[in-house]
Amino acid sequence: INMKYKKLILFSSLDFISGNYNSQIINFQDSLSIIPGFGREKHRYKIHASYKINKFFNSDFGFGKHFIGDGYRSILLSDNSYSYPYLRLSTSFGKIKYYNLYTTISDIQLSNQDRKKYKAIHFLDIEINKFLKVGVFEAVLWQDRDDSYVRGFDLEYLNPIIFYRPVEFSKHSPDNVLMGSTLTITCWDTNLYGQLVLDDLNISRARDGDDGYTVENSNGFFQNKFGYQIGFKGKINSLNFLFEFNQVQPYTYAHKTVLQNYTHMNQAIAHPYGANFKELINIFSFNKNKWSYKLKSKYIQIGLDSINTHYGQNIFMSDFDASTGGQYSYGNYNGQGVKSHILSIEAEIAYNLEWFEVFGNLYFKSQSSNLIDEDIILYTLGMRTFLFSQHKYY
Repeated sequence: INMKYKKLILFSSLDFISGNYNSQIINFQDSLSIIPGFGREKHRYKIHASYKINKFFNSDFGFGKHFIGDGYRSILLSDNSYSYPYLRLSTSFGKIKYYNLYTTISDIQLSNQDRKKYKAIHFLDIEINKFLKVGVFEAVLWQDRDDSYVRGFDLEYLNPIIFYRPVEFSKHSPDNVLMGSTLTITCWDTNLYGQLVLDDLNISRARDGDDGYTVENSNGFFQNKFGYQIGFKGKINSLNFLFEFNQVQPYTYAHKTVLQNYTHMNQAIAHPYGANFKELINIFSFNKNKWSYKLKSKYIQIGLDSINTHYGQNIFMSDFDASTGGQYSYGNYNGQGVKSHILSIEAEIAYNLEWFEVFGNLYFKSQSSNLIDEDIILYTLGMRTFLFSQHKYY
């Protein structure tokens, strides 16, 4: 449902998943029966109202989710998780756009209760010229309460213009802060794009002289957490293409306080694989008359955890529980733990009729490591009458 008035836009949508799930969807469900992108009731619900205050300012509030970046993935903020309540304030001055996003999200690792946490985001997007666009991103996440007191929404984070990191230093705050940047270079019908996220940087830890520090090798300190993305996409006649590489270091998005990890409803709110991985994505799509074709492949090298270990992929654990030495963890590297290789290939063909599409889809996935060696093939035949975003095989 989409309604527009002079300055007001109202939008809502609802879809759900039900029936006998295939093996991949079943495997997506965690111990609390959450499927990525869906809530406990296995639905995706969005509703929001957008009001244009004047030519410079716009407000948007409701229940939904957001995505920052130009790629298939986002390592800053993605729409991978379930929807959440939010307020977004947008400011535009010529080629400068500035966003303030305030959200309420939930931790549901305890099945008998939801534990509330809050997230505040600033994103500054500047179009330097018609070829170059850069962005600066920052986010802070904190828990509503701990064992000793109820904190609620911290009003200091409503400040719409200053960076959060100086506020953090002035408060000696334990909150989880991420910073990042985006870059897009446009030339003809092609885009070169990238992202950088910094979760923690503590490159001087080797000189701190903390009690317990006896490690000779000071490289790979677990709190030097970062990730990056580089991609290339474009169009040649009727052919659309995308090549993208993502890498996120171990323990990124996690926090020493489990309630302050970068997640919502047991789902990551950045990259769906959490951390400790490298990923290469290729997507090709082609349209000819009423026919459409798509071929998508993904290769992931990821370091998984075995029972009672924490090598940095599981962002729902405290990074102080690192298996390589707790809060004195050194020698970490991308892909540590149970090194796993995941290859997936998805091909689809569709024919557009006047009121609906008929389509066929073939999906192949291979996962191999020292603990598992598995191949899966799934196929789908059907017809669809609307084009909501389809369920992603991660």
